[in-house]
Amino acid sequence: MRNNATQYPRPVLNEYLNDFEGSKFEICNPTFDEKSDSIILHLSYELVCPGMEHFIADGYAKVLVRISCFRTSYRKVFELNAGETTDVVIDKKLVSDCIDLQGIIVAATPYNAYRLDEFNKNYFGEVPFSLRKGDVIANELGMKVKLTTVLETVSSGVVQIAGDPSVDTLKVKYATVEETDPQYSNYITVLLPQKEYDTYRKLTQKKHLKYGIERFLQSSLILPAIVEAITLIKDEELTAEDEIEEHFLGTIWADSIVAALAKNGVDDITSTQKTAVEMANLILGDVASDAINDLMQKMTEWATIRQEEDIL
Repeated sequence: MRNNATQYPRPVLNEYLNDFEGSKFEICNPTFDEKSDSIILHLSYELVCPGMEHFIADGYAKVLVRISCFRTSYRKVFELNAGETTDVVIDKKLVSDCIDLQGIIVAATPYNAYRLDEFNKNYFGEVPFSLRKGDVIANELGMKVKLTTVLETVSSGVVQIAGDPSVDTLKVKYATVEETDPQYSNYITVLLPQKEYDTYRKLTQKKHLKYGIERFLQSSLILPAIVEAITLIKDEELTAEDEIEEHFLGTIWADSIVAALAKNGVDDITSTQKTAVEMANLILGDVASDAINDLMQKMTEWATIRQEEDIL
């Protein structure tokens, strides 16, 4: 039976309909560069559907990305190039904090005999469909992209999340300059029991990112680790060299945090009035507020859905 979660009068390729067989479409995880007056997003997509690839190559369809910012009401659509990265430049004044991305494929021109081999024949048989210009023929869940996090490498490099069957509760390892185990050198490693780590891996799948889950995870795992990291750095800077048994400064994680703090106006963590919690939240782009606001947004959406169900 065809999934009626979203009604379309034509086959649409996405994760929650069964209109296509053996096919996939999604925007790849983006990267971005920050300039003085603009943000440059580097975007690409993955499309596994030969029929639709040919349809696009022949000029009958095009791949677009919708970019929006809830806080500024910014909304714009950009076309993506096939088989290569597309750079999208956005004026900094038009967006704030976080943007939403969603990839779509639309008809570029009217087409009266739209039929692909990948259509689910149990639903559509050999029936062709008529397309109007702009009709959606594929879409994906989309994702949130945090723009103002200064410590760009925290979640992907400086702090690593790993599973360890030998631990029964969360443990954190802070690499030292003297560390000899390459598995733990230069980085902060958060070790989770294997069951919790498997759950974490599921939550980091792209289909969950659009719900703001990434900021929840960062506030739960990354923020506390950075708080302790800042405390360790501060203690080392306040300790006489001949009394230091293990050195953290000189590792990638420690030097990256010091650089991120300096970029945010904290040049000396030993004299600042900010607490370790405040500094950690600062370099993570106010992750605490984001997690709270994302939760409130989801609670509001769930309440609205529940009210609609009660009415029905």
